[in-house]
Amino acid sequence: MTSNEIMSLANTILYHKRKYYDGEPEISDEAYDSLEEKLRKLDPVNPVLFIVGTPEGGKITHDVPMLSCQKALDVEEVLKWSQGYDLFIEYKIDGLSLSLTYNEGRLVQAATRGNGVTGDDTTIVTMKLKSIPKTIPVRERIFIRGEIFIHLSEFQRINALGTESYSSPRNLAVGTIKQKDLSLLDKRKLEFFAFELIGFEEDKTLSEKANLLQEWGFQIAKIESLTTPSKENLSAIFLKTKREREILDFEIDGLVLKYNKADERNRAGMTAHHPKWMIALKFESKGKITTINDITWQLGRTGVLTPVAELTPIDVSGAMIRRATLHNREFVETLDVAVGDQVMVIRSGDVIPKITSVERKGQNLVTLPKECPSCGFLLIKEGVNLVCKGQDCKEREIQKIRHWIKTIDIKGLGLKNIEKLYDSGYLKHFSDLYDSRLTETKLVSLLGKNGSKIYQNIQQSRSLPFQLFLAGLGIESLGLQMGRILAKYFNSWDELESAKISQLVTIEGVSDLTAGYIIEGIHDPSLGKALLDKGVSISITQDRSRSAKSAKNDLLNFIGKKTQEHSKAYFNEDHDLGKKRSIYVTGKVPEMTKKDIKDFLEKNNYEWASLTKSLDLLVTGEKPGSTKLEKAKKYGIPIKTWDEFQAELP
Repeated sequence: MTSNEIMSLANTILYHKRKYYDGEPEISDEAYDSLEEKLRKLDPVNPVLFIVGTPEGGKITHDVPMLSCQKALDVEEVLKWSQGYDLFIEYKIDGLSLSLTYNEGRLVQAATRGNGVTGDDTTIVTMKLKSIPKTIPVRERIFIRGEIFIHLSEFQRINALGTESYSSPRNLAVGTIKQKDLSLLDKRKLEFFAFELIGFEEDKTLSEKANLLQEWGFQIAKIESLTTPSKENLSAIFLKTKREREILDFEIDGLVLKYNKADERNRAGMTAHHPKWMIALKFESKGKITTINDITWQLGRTGVLTPVAELTPIDVSGAMIRRATLHNREFVETLDVAVGDQVMVIRSGDVIPKITSVERKGQNLVTLPKECPSCGFLLIKEGVNLVCKGQDCKEREIQKIRHWIKTIDIKGLGLKNIEKLYDSGYLKHFSDLYDSRLTETKLVSLLGKNGSKIYQNIQQSRSLPFQLFLAGLGIESLGLQMGRILAKYFNSWDELESAKISQLVTIEGVSDLTAGYIIEGIHDPSLGKALLDKGVSISITQDRSRSAKSAKNDLLNFIGKKTQEHSKAYFNEDHDLGKKRSIYVTGKVPEMTKKDIKDFLEKNNYEWASLTKSLDLLVTGEKPGSTKLEKAKKYGIPIKTWDEFQAELP
């Protein structure tokens, strides 16, 4: 049998393996086993025989978490971060991050980054990619991370076929890798750039590791290694790469810079979010000019009003943009921006719509609201903001209540239900959720039959982990991450309440300003004390009472794989504190690409997932898929429109 015939047999096995995983087998188990046995006799080391996969849509837990990358705003920030260390510099590829697992020299598993802890299994699809070596000359179990992408020329070729139109090469690459139809991979050429080698020769420089990857057949995104970084040579590399961006046959959105030497990376360590030895410097997003039709002012839970520009719709980098933030009062006045102006709109980081300049003034002058749009109270200037200090501001209080409900995850209480309870007089403050007046009978009378379930959900939230309790209070600079830090240093509310600013600022990540906000909020009787007085309790575990230094060491042990089982348990425990709920979005969401939606969900502690029985919520955009809707109804999965879903967010 020829090599082409063996490849055809391997592809047939991949096809039937996928059909089996999808619950749509076309041949019997005996017939499938016969195909594998035939391949085993012809090519006993064929990688297809060693796949360790899960059903389509299944999740794989990363042995080593795939952390994020910190971002620099400019070259000066990169220079300060570099500390004069030798640097390894790569293109920042605009694609889909993938983790490959090799064991005994064979590719056995592949998964997307996902939420950093678990990702989607793409093993079967990855086996079809010619750009990824299926064997390497190493026996150890190792991990190779990289980026899946598609060449611009290939993107243009596929769009020119006219069968489907894709907004960007990244969207095409992501859509292809997640397709059930494996035959598409024969028609679309996906590429892979490797950027990290884990578990092998950890004392080597990144330059040496990159050379190894190339020897094994991987493409790499390396630009160069740099000794003695300076503002001049860093700027030159950045500008050179920016010019190259226009002629490269793949999309990049910046540079990734890393400490080259192993000992310097080890000393730098990492946070729970990102390695400290790596930083990204992104290009300014390409923008378009459009007109401001209106400026609306949105009131938040702290009383700060945020101006939002309502725009004539414009396509920017593959996304239709209709709104963009104007940040604050000072930004509006400094930019001298008003209704009728033509403005430059970019997608900051190629994701978030941002207005950078006024290109042509209209006839209107800058106008600022004088009164709160909710309560009519006179607004005051406080720093760069306009702020409402009204004592009885409905919208501000509702936003505070929504923040508590969203943070501790009380299901069933969306914006409309909160407004009903607020207007009824039973829910003027989030502590009122635990008031004896708000009985199950009362909730049913106000909210209908769902009131009973909502009551049970409220009661289940009476005992909370310390970090969630703290994050839900809405104290400035005290979110879930800061709540976790404080919960590791303090064993009780009383202990935290007695803390001084001088004590707080000794904790890593707590500045003088943040410490001041925390002390002020902890001593506000309308926040934590109000909840405790109504029977809400704080649960403290032994692990939560350990020091932040100990917790940091545990995480470093995890990354170093010194004690893998213990460190996995620690990371998963920490992840569960802010457990992500699974969501699938069907239909078009205005102004947002699929990547935008996924980024938005992740920032709000949700996870994009496949439509299975375990899904928490189906969200519908414009023209949702009828099959998805029917499937969700069949499984009993809650369904909300995108607007309803957004309305429930803080």
